[in-house]
Amino acid sequence: MHRDRETMWPASANVLAIKDSDGISLVDVGCGHEDTYLRLKEFLRSNGFEITDVHTVVLTHAHPDHMGAMGFLLEEIKPRVFLHPVEIPLAADPSRLNHTFGMDIPFRYGLVNMPREQADIIEYFRGLCPMASARATHELRPGEELHLGDYTFLIVETPGHANGLVSLFEAEKGLLFSADAVGEVVAWYAPDSGGLTAFLEALDRLAVLPAKILIPSHGGISRRPGEEIARTKNYLLRREEKIIGLLQQGPIPFRELMRSLFKNPLLHVFPGPQILQCHLDKLAMEGKVLCGGAREDFLVQLMS
Repeated sequence: MHRDRETMWPASANVLAIKDSDGISLVDVGCGHEDTYLRLKEFLRSNGFEITDVHTVVLTHAHPDHMGAMGFLLEEIKPRVFLHPVEIPLAADPSRLNHTFGMDIPFRYGLVNMPREQADIIEYFRGLCPMASARATHELRPGEELHLGDYTFLIVETPGHANGLVSLFEAEKGLLFSADAVGEVVAWYAPDSGGLTAFLEALDRLAVLPAKILIPSHGGISRRPGEEIARTKNYLLRREEKIIGLLQQGPIPFRELMRSLFKNPLLHVFPGPQILQCHLDKLAMEGKVLCGGAREDFLVQLMS
């Protein structure tokens, strides 16, 4: 595994390399910075391979820290490219990520003072972790098997952070490549990326797998997969408890609730509003909160 030196955004995702008699398969390829791509090539070279030995790329989802380097890679090789069906159009046209990242939500609540067209997630990525486009040649279908080298992986759908996010489970050795579903840092989530409910269901899906080793996209390998999955779930539920605690003081405008939950102003356009919206959607569906109003007057309150 080629691991990035950092885990916090905009860290590049870890890259899993699997060798076979024909060369190398990669699971994700990392950010679109040239130095990131050069580190990937050096990692392959240090293990006796060149980038031209890569015949297959499996992308866990169409986010820049996982597939940004495709821009460089596709200039040198033409591998098979696997993606979940709902991620295929996002990879082909990354501007569509503005929708799945919920970039309309800050405008819905009057949180930003700029033309909507300036809130472009691709421009945001450009200096931090550049994105690239890529066309998939094969689909990753949940519940089916994917053969890479000597391994047979079960494709597990794990939405929340991305609608088509997949984790890969190899039963014989108990290997779980969890992508962004579980890792050292809990991933952000947005309504149109699956939302909180789907995220929690995905964690339950992973928890029942007899995994012995967890390989995340961000962070180091863990031999306690169950504990890592439970830690992620508990983190999400504690955030929900904090929201309920804040609302016990009385009705709160969305913007004030979001700023109380996320103290860092850099999170007040993304992903703070998107994460809060996910929790409110779940709590409203459960009949625990009542939400209503427009823009700055949008109030959130606990149901009596």
